[in-house]
Amino acid sequence: MPVRPVYEGSLWKGLVVGTTVAHAMGLGGFYLIQDKTGAMGWVLFLLLPLFTGFATALMVVGSKLITASLFMGLIICTLVLLMTGAEGLVCVLMSTPLIAAGLAIGAALGSLTRRKLLNGRPLGTQRFLSLLLIGVLPFFIMGANSIEEKSRRTLRKQMVEDRLVVDASPERAWEQLKNIDKVTSKKGLLMTIGLPVPVRCTMEGEGVGAKRTCYFEKGHIEERVTEWNPPKSMKFEITDFDVPGRPWLSFKDASYDLVRENGKTLIIRKTTILSRLSPVFYWQPLERMGVETEHEFLFDELSRRLNGAK
Repeated sequence: MPVRPVYEGSLWKGLVVGTTVAHAMGLGGFYLIQDKTGAMGWVLFLLLPLFTGFATALMVVGSKLITASLFMGLIICTLVLLMTGAEGLVCVLMSTPLIAAGLAIGAALGSLTRRKLLNGRPLGTQRFLSLLLIGVLPFFIMGANSIEEKSRRTLRKQMVEDRLVVDASPERAWEQLKNIDKVTSKKGLLMTIGLPVPVRCTMEGEGVGAKRTCYFEKGHIEERVTEWNPPKSMKFEITDFDVPGRPWLSFKDASYDLVRENGKTLIIRKTTILSRLSPVFYWQPLERMGVETEHEFLFDELSRRLNGAK
């Protein structure tokens, strides 16, 4: 018996059915397992896409139609999340490879299930079995989400260190680091698409306990001085921040060390972040890249101001 799709009608009808299933599963699942703490893990990035691809492949036939349906569904889900502010563009783009892998695996499993379980049966039976399988998927997602919830809420700490050598004395570099009145460096790609962009930092008082505030194009970070050893080192504890778009990431502390080397000054910048994202093997390098981008942005400003200054 020839392979027949669960729907009957034109190719366009198949695309509408597939796209509807894809975006309903993806978007519905997202809001079903959304974590108020901002934590996101395997269930969201891999299991949900896998089930979305699986459900779509049960409802439509043919790799091209399945791919088109999943692509359209992904576009719709992305637009909804961006327009509602549920996710930022940087997070969406960074997670795309993981999500695409889950969709592909799910589609392959769905097509295999269709061939083994549905093909050769009456169309009515195909529809019933397909809807039955799709209907139980949300329960599996909720169960997996409940199991994963505790582990993904455990904060993961990562320290990122970068270095810059400037042709200036430690004393002059120290003064520039205390108060940065304006940052005019050129934005990189990540900042262009949504990574927070620092614009200035101000210091209220000096010494341990003093307050330092770094302002971004949107939001700010407040710091309290915990170590003050001019012109050698300063360290800050992050006390508050409202930088938008990253509920899954928070900042713990930051520091500068200044070392005199061969008539120049080595500036060592360290930032400690706390993340709620998994799988770790995937997100940790991307988080490091994001922090390094922020460091490089500031270093570019310092380099232009200090190089050549004695």
